Amino acid sequence: MSKLIWLGIAIGGGIGAALRYALSVILDASAFPWATLMTNYIGCLFLPFVLLLPRMHPHLKKIIGTGMIGSFTTFSTFSTESIELLQSGSTLLFVLYIFGSIIGGLFLSGLSYTWMVKRIGSEPS
Repeated sequence: MSKLIWLGIAIGGGIGAALRYALSVILDASAFPWATLMTNYIGCLFLPFVLLLPRMHPHLKKIIGTGMIGSFTTFSTFSTESIELLQSGSTLLFVLYIFGSIIGGLFLSGLSYTWMVKRIGSEPS
């Protein structure tokens, strides 16, 4: 892998991190971590799309998938916010956040994956 791919991934990572911050500003903090949920939903929807595009160069897939989408989404924030909800006594919000994140993320990834497989006409190899 060339040295330029590393630079591309770093630039993609910077873009993804900036977009995640912008979304957190737009959705502002409340009792429920909407910004992280929406960020992870968007990432779950777009990652299969990017990875399954047949004509996209593999380096560009890494730049967008690993760099941009990888830095845009966040498991560590999801985990920390989940514990904070639990510690604050918001058990119902904790359960809704956990299940909403997992089920919603899987649903959106599956939707995107299925749509792309139908669009390209076959399963990826």
